[in-house]
Amino acid sequence: MLHDSYFTLSFIARKARALRNGEYPIFVRITVSGQISEMNLGRSVAPENWDQKRAMSKGRSRRDLELNKYIEVVKARFLEIHNMLVREGKMVNPKILRDHFLGTVEKPKMLCEVFRMANEQRRAEYERGDMGKATYERWVRCVTYLEEFMQLTQNVTDIPVKDVTKGFVQDFEHFLRMNKKAANNTAVRYLRYLKNVMQYAIANKWATEDPFLGKRFKRTVADREALTEAELKRMMDLDLKVYPRVEAVRDTFVFCCFTGLAFCDIKSLKRSDITTDADGRMWIRKHREKMGELSVIPLLDVPRRLIEKYSNHPKVLLEGVVLPVISNQRMNAYLKEVADLAKINRHLTSHIGRHTFATLSLSNHVPIESILKMLGHSDIRTTQIYAKMQDKTIYEDMATMRNKFDCAMMN
Repeated sequence: MLHDSYFTLSFIARKARALRNGEYPIFVRITVSGQISEMNLGRSVAPENWDQKRAMSKGRSRRDLELNKYIEVVKARFLEIHNMLVREGKMVNPKILRDHFLGTVEKPKMLCEVFRMANEQRRAEYERGDMGKATYERWVRCVTYLEEFMQLTQNVTDIPVKDVTKGFVQDFEHFLRMNKKAANNTAVRYLRYLKNVMQYAIANKWATEDPFLGKRFKRTVADREALTEAELKRMMDLDLKVYPRVEAVRDTFVFCCFTGLAFCDIKSLKRSDITTDADGRMWIRKHREKMGELSVIPLLDVPRRLIEKYSNHPKVLLEGVVLPVISNQRMNAYLKEVADLAKINRHLTSHIGRHTFATLSLSNHVPIESILKMLGHSDIRTTQIYAKMQDKTIYEDMATMRNKFDCAMMN
């Protein structure tokens, strides 16, 4: 039925449904383009007082006056519902009008509501150990970003999930990049979360159209910087005893360079994560905080001596950790000082230690499958990024020979 179809209301006192006290119940008949629906108003009238032509009671009692007033309220409410449906471009028929009047229309699922339902599943995955804490927190943060975006653009904090359009997705992507200053891979990650939620909504029939249909997200391959062996040695040779905090940061970074642990993993590394096998060899066996994959790393002499160096540190003794690791933000700030002292002309972060471990392992002929196991990668394609970096380094290292002999053309 067209959304602007005209409707009529008829109020009828049903003799056939007469009550025990002799009164007739009042029904309202809703008609739209020949379609009819009726409902009992829950009111009754004495037969002699009902004026069918005027659709009201002729009685003068207080009860009759309240009935007439209620009938006017019903008319006004139906008109309000009709106008709302027309304004929103929705279908109008007798059943829809009646259901809205009775409040039995199923409310549409809202986007953030559905997102939080999906996040309950993410929470279960996190608590089960199938998802890292950082990943779970990003899922939760995505809902906050959506609310901020809708408040900014539509002055609301939620919309029906079925109303999410391609334009909405494009505008949210712009919001992430411009307002939240999200880098490409970060923006893509949040958009993929939203896509996952929309597929969840479609599967449950809360939405019918996929706003991501035909849209592709391309992640950029991050430039994974790493220290050279010479740079790492200069850093290790620094005498920082007069700067104990800086020394601890340097040692934490060096530990990462020889174990491949990410910052969150080295911060939570405990003595119980270090084992000794039957041959007396020491190993780090730790599930990664981010993905939950098990990292299996032989403990080389350098990190072993660092563990011994800090074995009596108050933080190590109090918390049962291996090293006195500070916050990532403070560590990165101190690493700038370390880089200056070691004359390393690059912006150091804690994660460069992990990249350094991978590239040094490759350059020292450690098989890529072994590196995958030590880094705790679930997909060898992630580890192969370091192999590509090595190919680039080899090509650049051959530049001198190439330049020398390319010019020496044989006569």
